[in-house]
Amino acid sequence: MKYTLQTAPLMALLCTVVLLAGCSSGGIGGLQTVGTQFAPSQVSAGLYVLQWSQILWGLQARQTGTQSPVFGDPVFNPDGSISQTYTGPDGTEAVITQLLDGTVRLEITYPDGRTQTVLQGVPEFDGVSKTTIDWEVTDARMTVRYTTVVDDRGTIFDNSDDTAEMSGTSELPGGLTQEFEVATAGGRSQLTSRQSDGSVFTLDTPLRTPNFSAPDFARPATGTYRFRGVTVAFTLTSTAEVPGRWARMTSTAAGGISGEFALAADFAGAGRVLQDGRLVALPNWEPDGDADINWVSAQSSQTAPAGAVLDYITHRWQTLSALLAPAA
Repeated sequence: MKYTLQTAPLMALLCTVVLLAGCSSGGIGGLQTVGTQFAPSQVSAGLYVLQWSQILWGLQARQTGTQSPVFGDPVFNPDGSISQTYTGPDGTEAVITQLLDGTVRLEITYPDGRTQTVLQGVPEFDGVSKTTIDWEVTDARMTVRYTTVVDDRGTIFDNSDDTAEMSGTSELPGGLTQEFEVATAGGRSQLTSRQSDGSVFTLDTPLRTPNFSAPDFARPATGTYRFRGVTVAFTLTSTAEVPGRWARMTSTAAGGISGEFALAADFAGAGRVLQDGRLVALPNWEPDGDADINWVSAQSSQTAPAGAVLDYITHRWQTLSALLAPAA
């Protein structure tokens, strides 16, 4: 089994995006419909990219961290358990405790003071190549339960041919629920996240050789966000100026709608929405979930408080391998 106390994919919570378009009722005509339907969904897609990139690969922590991760020495407790402290690049602190029954408990304290508890069940090995682990993540307002299945294909010391599946559910603030699946095989990760508000987010990402533990930014990643009859299809790429991360997001939707956006290192986004080549809106969003949409035909800027209802960023979840970058 390849998982150790320091590389097991422990996770915390992802929050669903809820967008309130906040548009005035006059002055824009037909273009208002375009902006109301596409621009907020585009913002939502950008925020999902941010969150799942942090969950699966720890990208935001790696890009914005100001220090190297630090591990404390293992401590042998009187009850026979073994604990170890960890401080992440972004200031996240954790205490990882391996219990005698084979379970692992992770107590996380984030830089903003928020805490989460992660419980890893006893790994179950099928005697051939598959290891199955159940997980539960809780904080003051929500719960995530999921299962991971990793198949090492009989090559214990070679991660490159591994396959992995993750599936689970989230109970989110405001009564929303979420179902998600992630399948990693053949050098790609494919994610689907379905929310009880009817929205669906997908992301298909090529991974970097030789261990396939992070995106291959030299190749495009693609995905979709569907909500209330609108489907935003997007592509993520690096640029010649910024080759080491996703720096550009382009999107399309039915009706001749397209979007072009620059992504900062922290996944803040800014760009423009076009209809049949004509500029109609200038959306931008911040990593904390706030967003502005400036309507070209309107008299003033309108705000789309993306995710504000659900405290989007506050209720995220992320892998322990993201905390302990580099990933397992």
